[in-house]
Amino acid sequence: MPIWLIEIFAAKDLDAAFLWIALMTAPLWVAMIAFPDWPQLRHLAQPWVVVPLFSFVLVLLLLKSYQANALPALFVEANYRSAQSFVRHPITFLVLFCNLQIINLFVGVMIYQKALKSGFRAPFELTLCWFLGALALIPFGLRLLFRRQASV
Repeated sequence: MPIWLIEIFAAKDLDAAFLWIALMTAPLWVAMIAFPDWPQLRHLAQPWVVVPLFSFVLVLLLLKSYQANALPALFVEANYRSAQSFVRHPITFLVLFCNLQIINLFVGVMIYQKALKSGFRAPFELTLCWFLGALALIPFGLRLLFRRQASV
């Protein structure tokens, strides 16, 4: 199915799916940033809980896409052009974006857990991780380094 056909007839569905994927992790991010001492959050914000939960959304997206034949055929030969055309497909973009959200959430949960164990809050690092992903590990690592030097 040509990409332009999907974009014309499924533009609203694609927009809704993008917004849903972008906001599906928002409640957990807001809770980790604003209410880090909430007892239920300490049990919920575990990497072995949230990653499978949101990976279910990814699997569901993949299954629905394969059932609807919406995903392009996997490239036959591995070269830049075929990979580029595969990634430009709207459904493939949604799948990759969902992967990015899950990876960012995994990193954020690990930052949250390490901050709890170290006895401090990390709202700046968690906000940075929500929007920029693994780049938040730099200020978080620096904070851990300075806290250890201060405590020694």
